Amino acid sequence: MYKKLEDYLKEIGHYLVVKEGRDEILSEIKSHILEKTAQEFGKVSEETLEKIIANYGNPKKVAGQYLEGEEIISPFFKKYLFLYTGILFVFHLGFTLLSFIFGWSIVIFPFFYIPRMENLWALCYLPMALVYDFGLVCLFFYLVTQAKIEIRLPWPKIKWRLPKAPEKKWIQPKIIFLVLMLAGFSIIVYAYLKYHTLFFMSLDFRNQAESLLNPEASRWYSLFLITIIACEIIVYGLRFFTQSEWIPLLKNAFYLVLVWIIMNNPIEDALIRLQSPDLEFVLYVVERAGIFIVVVFGIVAAIDFFQSLWRISRKHWRSR
Repeated sequence: MYKKLEDYLKEIGHYLVVKEGRDEILSEIKSHILEKTAQEFGKVSEETLEKIIANYGNPKKVAGQYLEGEEIISPFFKKYLFLYTGILFVFHLGFTLLSFIFGWSIVIFPFFYIPRMENLWALCYLPMALVYDFGLVCLFFYLVTQAKIEIRLPWPKIKWRLPKAPEKKWIQPKIIFLVLMLAGFSIIVYAYLKYHTLFFMSLDFRNQAESLLNPEASRWYSLFLITIIACEIIVYGLRFFTQSEWIPLLKNAFYLVLVWIIMNNPIEDALIRLQSPDLEFVLYVVERAGIFIVVVFGIVAAIDFFQSLWRISRKHWRSR
């Protein structure tokens, strides 16, 4: 057996997903290559086989010629993979929000299991849930395809168009907006320096404000918010000089670092404790909502980061 031919057939075999006749197909390809080599060169050797194999075709494409009717998932269903995954993930996201706010563990066997999550490690749960939802949809369509049964599925009339090019259209920055942002930022910083918090339960401009959070948490989360606002202003200002995709990439990378810091440095009992049971429940809901907001913020930053990375990669490969 010639090594070049053996390796080539082995690679074709990786892509040759058929229920039966796999060895016969590989044997047919082998005979055809050997015959063609003998006809063109008069002898079969590693060198002559290498030339024939180079022109014979990509192993994946060669295997594809024998896969007609052997689909893992029917082409009729492929266009709906992401549609049904998105619909399922919306429900997953909604139940996760309820779990955050009310501290529930939600089990809808065999579709959902959402454990009670006390901290921002829940940020890791949603990407895993998305992968799970996609796998569940793929499994369903796979079983329907392999069973070869006629089934009518509801096709929601949801349409969206993917952009033809990953180029981002930048809005030209304006001086007036930058001035307003700086003015608003100055007010926020002044409020923090005076009251040592940006999360007010009550505010009397003549007296000390009452914070929704305890002193340590007030400083921690207020500085977190101020940092994000400052970063947005800096990025907006840089757009007067450059529209480079590296700017949002670095911004979102910085945001992900901030979320990581929050996740790894939780502050226990961030909210103040009140005697009224009704207010305690309201504060509990606020706490859960705050956690969910940070989680969503991290997800949005991650999505924007990978979009910027994708656009930069495309530009790099196009320029080569």
